[in-house]
Amino acid sequence: MPRPPTSWRETYERHLLALQARTGVPGIGVTLFTADDLLLSRGLGFRDREAGLPVTDDTLFGVASITKSFTALAVLELVTDGRLSLDDPVSKHLPFTLWDGGEPARIRHFLSHTSGLPALPTMDWVRAPSQLGDPVTGRQAEKRVANPVPDVRTAERLVAWIDANAVLLGEPGEVFSYSNDAFCLLGAIVERVAGRPFDDFVEERIARPLGMARTTFDLERVLADPDHSTLYERDESGTVLPSPRWETTARLLGGGMLKSTLGDLRRYVRYLMAPASVDRTSGGPDIDPELVRAMSAARTWSGPGRTYGFGLITQSDHHGMTLVGHGGSLKGVSSQIGWVPELGIGGVVLSNLVDIPAEGLWVSGVNARTGVPVDARSYAPGSYAAGAAEVAEVLGRYASGEPYGRLRLYLGEGGDLRAGVGDPETDVAARFAAADEIALTFPEHEAPATLLRGDDGELRGVTYGLRVLLREG
Repeated sequence: MPRPPTSWRETYERHLLALQARTGVPGIGVTLFTADDLLLSRGLGFRDREAGLPVTDDTLFGVASITKSFTALAVLELVTDGRLSLDDPVSKHLPFTLWDGGEPARIRHFLSHTSGLPALPTMDWVRAPSQLGDPVTGRQAEKRVANPVPDVRTAERLVAWIDANAVLLGEPGEVFSYSNDAFCLLGAIVERVAGRPFDDFVEERIARPLGMARTTFDLERVLADPDHSTLYERDESGTVLPSPRWETTARLLGGGMLKSTLGDLRRYVRYLMAPASVDRTSGGPDIDPELVRAMSAARTWSGPGRTYGFGLITQSDHHGMTLVGHGGSLKGVSSQIGWVPELGIGGVVLSNLVDIPAEGLWVSGVNARTGVPVDARSYAPGSYAAGAAEVAEVLGRYASGEPYGRLRLYLGEGGDLRAGVGDPETDVAARFAAADEIALTFPEHEAPATLLRGDDGELRGVTYGLRVLLREG
């Protein structure tokens, strides 16, 4: 490992404080470490701003989609036991008919987001009732609940709705598109095969053996704990306000409902970095270490320079380093775990406001430690001089089934390419980074929108935010 700059901690801390000031995030927790040493553990701001309570190593935060790596491990635990196979059709365990008559979607396709399932509105429907009465998000939740939507709060109902309504993006293995539904249903499969509640299985077979005593799906336990984070949300004016009602998804837990701490996730990342170092015979997770290592193996393209494995994303080249990890985003949650295999450096970032660049904060820590410019981003797009016809081809609207999965590419008053992102729209600059890649420039990061074409070369949609957004009209 190269010798770190003597002032790397000061450089990194200045970067963290500057971002906190720019974004208004009430609290951030950051830790960097190796297998044996704690390099940094830092709480900035407040877990509860109004009460003046600081972020600690033990503060409970939501981790959102970091949960997916735990769901993958739960599946691999059952594979190790011989009770489940990665090649099992999902219809062996759940009453799907969607793939009848064709190549079935298998467990490995659900784990790698390559089943062909599109992004769907279902999880938004499930989460909305939990927001009723919230001072910031309650009004929008009332609107959603006022418009009757199907009840998909159980695996059986969710499967039935998907069977009746989903239009597949392609055959299993053909198209990558991030699916919260797939991981929620993987949790249901674990529950059925293990014969016990999914949350109990994860806590008892993964969290506790790793010494993660404060990691839980139990929201009541979290709220009763004196060291838990308060959630914050921006109101319509952009003001950051307490928004205390946590999003819940009934029994559909495998996509993002875990809560944890810097200290617990430090143990977890160390395990992922070196699974063979944990003694399975003396209480460690009973999972084949080779299967744990295989979580980060490239299963599918997931963005420029990136691949998705089983609940983990790998970036192949960041200033000569490989970055492995996963992030998460929910109301009141921005999170990231990660490590650099070549250096044995791991990291965790947790915060209590959505849309904070948690991945960027983790990467900045690696940058500072290794002497790379601290603000060097993990996605650094190139430049491409697109012709008028290429620009004209991409103009229009793109959407997924998720209500916030919206992208509009248009020309600004000066003829420059721009993008309207989400619903309500956020307007940002856009430019071609490659022939089939458009870079969108946000205040704290850039994000790719990769053009998706059919076999005939016709523009079909874009992959943005890990999801396929199909062209409208």
